[in-house]
Amino acid sequence: MASDVTPVTSVTSGTSVTPVMSAAVLRALGKPLETEVRPRPVPGPGQVLIRVRAAGLCHTDLHLTDGSAVTPPLPIVLGHEIAGEVAEAGEGTAVRPGDRVLAYYYEGCGRCGWCAEGSENLCPSPAAKVGFDSDGGLSEYHLASARRLVPIADSVAFAEAAVLGCSGTTAVRAIRCVARVAPAETVAVIGAGGVGLAVVQVAVADGARVITVDPHGPSREQALRYGADTALDPAATDPVAAVRAATGAGGCDVVVDTVGSEHTPGQAVRMARTRGRVVLVGYTGRPAALDVLDIVVRETEIRGSVGATLADAHTVMEMAASGLIRGCVEAEYPLERVNEALARLAEGGVTGRLVVTP
Repeated sequence: MASDVTPVTSVTSGTSVTPVMSAAVLRALGKPLETEVRPRPVPGPGQVLIRVRAAGLCHTDLHLTDGSAVTPPLPIVLGHEIAGEVAEAGEGTAVRPGDRVLAYYYEGCGRCGWCAEGSENLCPSPAAKVGFDSDGGLSEYHLASARRLVPIADSVAFAEAAVLGCSGTTAVRAIRCVARVAPAETVAVIGAGGVGLAVVQVAVADGARVITVDPHGPSREQALRYGADTALDPAATDPVAAVRAATGAGGCDVVVDTVGSEHTPGQAVRMARTRGRVVLVGYTGRPAALDVLDIVVRETEIRGSVGATLADAHTVMEMAASGLIRGCVEAEYPLERVNEALARLAEGGVTGRLVVTP
């Protein structure tokens, strides 16, 4: 849909001209984002100004807008899935204007042990978590440190790269680093949203047999197109019984819960075999009941998986360039329609992700 909004590129004050940009700003919890004109950032040493070509919307953005699970500082520009072109590069950077890049959204402290091992996603005192506690990509330009940029191959669309910057990196982290999935293992994926569909693809790429559980028909169909062996509707059957039946009653080697409702963590535990691994990725902020005795007697391993590392982001972009993973994008919206996109996401039933194209 073509925009009828005329973009403002600069403002004049006296004899000077200041470049500006449009940004969607959250000023109050539970309220729509406000599109406003702001001065365009100027990159300093080690920094890069990105012309944002695509910013993916994640369910976490819904949690941020209403403060239901995460409360951001206000005002803030949301959006942690950022892909675009380098517009300007500060001193001491190796990138050039025109380079296609993904912006990794963690900026660790650089001093703790977690940062030293490359696990900035676990840094207890990060300098910034872009789109969560500092301005993100729902704007025409985004200022980033050069060290957290990941090259995007020409064959990968900006919209797909953006959503893989969260969903794909989260999937790589969950499957390869936390669950440690081996070839020929069986993996159940609860939820076939943006993250769930990425988990399916990474598990398939690593040689696993995949069972997907999701009530949304188009999402189940997409999971099958991405290589899942089976896609179950939890509204039509007991998902635990169906998963165990599909594995010969033994249960799965790995279960990844990308939903995190009151019920799905418990379902994930019951879907896993004895000494199976359960990885919790999704969350809602509401408590979930677990059968501790069942966990103990079957020696179930339960681990959380949060975000991803910069190395994971490089891995995902390499997989995308090789055709091993795709970013599933249902629709794209211009910046001035961001609230429409967020409302659509909140309604549910989106296959994959929605993307804002500033």
